[in-house]
Amino acid sequence: MIPSNWKMHNIHAENQRNYFLKITEICLSFYIENGFKMDKNSKKIQKYIARKTQKNILEEICMENLIAEFKRKMFLEGKSDRTVEVYSNSVKEYFRWFYESYGDVEYKRLYRENILEYKSYLKNIKKSLHSGNHLCPKSINSKLSALICFNELMEPDNIVVSKRDLIKIQSEMVSPTSITKKEIEEFRQIVLQAEGCAARRNFAIVTILAYAGLRISECLDLRKTDVCLESNQLRVASGKGEKARIVIVNSKIVSAVREYQKTDHVKSEWLFHNSRGERLNQTTINRVFKLCCPKGYEITPHILRHFYAINAVSSGIFTIPEIANQMGHSSIKTTMRYMNPNLEEIRKKVEQL
Repeated sequence: MIPSNWKMHNIHAENQRNYFLKITEICLSFYIENGFKMDKNSKKIQKYIARKTQKNILEEICMENLIAEFKRKMFLEGKSDRTVEVYSNSVKEYFRWFYESYGDVEYKRLYRENILEYKSYLKNIKKSLHSGNHLCPKSINSKLSALICFNELMEPDNIVVSKRDLIKIQSEMVSPTSITKKEIEEFRQIVLQAEGCAARRNFAIVTILAYAGLRISECLDLRKTDVCLESNQLRVASGKGEKARIVIVNSKIVSAVREYQKTDHVKSEWLFHNSRGERLNQTTINRVFKLCCPKGYEITPHILRHFYAINAVSSGIFTIPEIANQMGHSSIKTTMRYMNPNLEEIRKKVEQL
């Protein structure tokens, strides 16, 4: 059924896995269009599959080549590994939307009209795979930022969207947190009491996220040389935007990291690593959160950062610039977004009206 001159080795390695899935999809599409008349349409089927499969695979190869070059240019620009991964995946999403939306039309370059239609799709149609809800403004901004970067690096003579444009969506205020300190402490204890040799490592990670406010990528990027427990300091060498900073930590973090180090006998440059000494993958931590999160709670690495910010602001101990420095915010306005009490405090204040 597939032309004999088609060779699997001519297909990009990353596309081989999807090769037969695409053929199946094309077959089903054809059968639906032609009323399942298998015998009468056998030659028609061969031509249809050959044409469609070749077109889809060529589109995939073209997209992969563009993405590979985009990644190379981002690395040359000094983008972090995390940014390169997120931006390349976001641009892939755009290309998939483009081919699904405009059918057989070949992609040639970015057009502002397409970007605006894609923005409308992200706002009104696209839903999160995790929650099933519409994308939040921050997620939409991230995807649009990826396209801005792609435009600037890959099509510098065809700038149709830039940071100066009003295409990005205004971020909303951070919602009041419904997670209390008691619930955070319950979660930390569950992590500590979990079975396995990684319990102390995971407990140290959770404690850093909750009481130092690090981003999960910053926490996992910590090297052993970045930690100075004697002076209660962590050095974040590659924060967001490749900005380095010193974070002052409390005794909870010092104790958690010290106890973890006593049981860590694997040779590695990374503070948090797997059994082979390699940098710990974020997927592993996401799995820990999912397994240890108490029933009825929603606790993620970012919610712990959110908890730290609101806890620090509401305590009245820190100034806003001090919190901004601890969290690695380049603008105090970002920190100000966290100046919301938790839901229980709002309920108490409403009752006093």
